[in-house]
Amino acid sequence: MSKLIKNELIKIFSKKSMIVIGVIILVIIIGFNVLNKISQNMSNSYSAYSESYIRYLDEELSNLDPNKPSDINKYVETKSQKDLAILAKDYKETSWQAEVIGTVISPIIEEMNNYEYIDKNNEALTASKTKYDEMLIALKNEDWKYFANKELENINTQIEDLNTLIAQDSENEDLKTQLKSLELQKEVVNLRLDKNINYGSDNYKSIAVQNYRMYMGNYIQSSQGRNLTDEDKSEINGYLEKANLYKYDLYNDTEYQNTATANYTFQNSIGTYIAIIVMVVVIVAGVSISEEFNKGTVKLLLVRPYSRTKILISKLIAVFITMLITTATILLLQFIIGGIVYGFGTYMMNVVQFDFTTNSIITLNIFAYLGLIFICKLPIFILIGTLAFALSTLFLNSPLAVALPILGYMGSDMINMIAISYKWDWVKYFVTPNWDLSQYLFGGTPMFSGISVEFSITICAIYFVIMIVASIVSFKKRNIKNV
Repeated sequence: MSKLIKNELIKIFSKKSMIVIGVIILVIIIGFNVLNKISQNMSNSYSAYSESYIRYLDEELSNLDPNKPSDINKYVETKSQKDLAILAKDYKETSWQAEVIGTVISPIIEEMNNYEYIDKNNEALTASKTKYDEMLIALKNEDWKYFANKELENINTQIEDLNTLIAQDSENEDLKTQLKSLELQKEVVNLRLDKNINYGSDNYKSIAVQNYRMYMGNYIQSSQGRNLTDEDKSEINGYLEKANLYKYDLYNDTEYQNTATANYTFQNSIGTYIAIIVMVVVIVAGVSISEEFNKGTVKLLLVRPYSRTKILISKLIAVFITMLITTATILLLQFIIGGIVYGFGTYMMNVVQFDFTTNSIITLNIFAYLGLIFICKLPIFILIGTLAFALSTLFLNSPLAVALPILGYMGSDMINMIAISYKWDWVKYFVTPNWDLSQYLFGGTPMFSGISVEFSITICAIYFVIMIVASIVSFKKRNIKNV
């Protein structure tokens, strides 16, 4: 058997197509890392607004008359946009100034234009200009903490008002949700001040603050006061997981979730390149038997002193070994190329995950984590490869054996989502909701209720056995006299 497997592997890797596939994989990995790095650098180079946009707004204003009732609202809106663009054009779109101008100063600009052109309220206009000038001084002095403290004052006022309303109506869940959201905002602002993390998105800590606020905010809004479906629970758990991972980085001064590191890209390698692994497995498995019949070499194969079952199984094992070699090659290339692009230093970091069973953060060695993920994804590779192998054996049609499994894999997520949306519980007996065991990691919620690790492994094993038995029976009965 070992000799058969060795010969099959030699046959597989001596094909010119495997060299082409290897080159394509190398190009994809280089392209992914380089483009990812370039996109991150480019995002830090563009100004918030361009001169061409300002000229466009000027043209719009020239066609509007602030003294005409039909034009006044449009005029104020366009002038506010122009004032905002002029103020922000000297700042990069990822800078803290651009964020503050867009979120804090923008309403003041609109307020001033309303008072000047619509309400014609000079007293209110003067008060707004005073606030505006104060903000401009803070901008000029690069005092982002001024805006943080102003935001904190506003949040504290809103919290006091909400607490008063809740005291009067203690059963109002909407008010309690609003209070939780405000408390989250207060935590985020205090975090900025305590950790000296400015606004904007020009560094990881700023991005982490934004993402923590977004995911925890989504979690608060999504998990309150309603009956939750399995899809809802899965989505909410995703928010909770992301929020806690970013929170861990913020409170421990780490950068485990920083996507611009070699460590992050490496730990996500299997998920990033899973489609490539699947395609290699399908291509190799899909031509394994059909090619022997189409070329007539099956006769030379069967004259050897081995049973047809052994020959068939050796070919399938060779497919799985090819899958292992492909995965190892991809990981090695990502390790090297990612290190060159981002620097090798972050490989010393562990992988951080959120454990739902204990509601706590756990750390793993990066190689142990990759091994765990690979084992969880292994049923996908085995089953998709076995399907291609079975189709190749049953129909002796390589294009069919390659195309159908790839289409099935590409459509599997859509099928699962449709089944969840329409509550087709019977779909859980299909292989696609069960072949990714990573859904169970760290106390995760499976996509369908009523399934478990044991259930999924059993379903996958049943499908595997069916395909293997069908392949063996077909191969043993196949007539080769006319080949």
